[in-house]
Amino acid sequence: MVGTTALLAPSSEAAPGANCTYYSDASLTTVVGQYGRDCCNNQIAWGSKSQHYQCGGCFTCTPPPR
Repeated sequence: MVGTTALLAPSSEAAPGANCTYYSDASLTTVVGQYGRDCCNNQIAWGSKSQHYQCGGCFTCTPPPR
């Protein structure tokens, strides 16, 4: 019998190339930066990175499509 094991990175480790929003503190209420790509594949890179972040999905297109 062959088994498979899924290796998942802890949520504290950002996946390379992931879209991440960075916050000022652990309450995740004040955004201080965003890095990645929006849903239109435009590069997003502004603000600063911190140890408090959430990654995943794509950012809203900038500027939004017409």
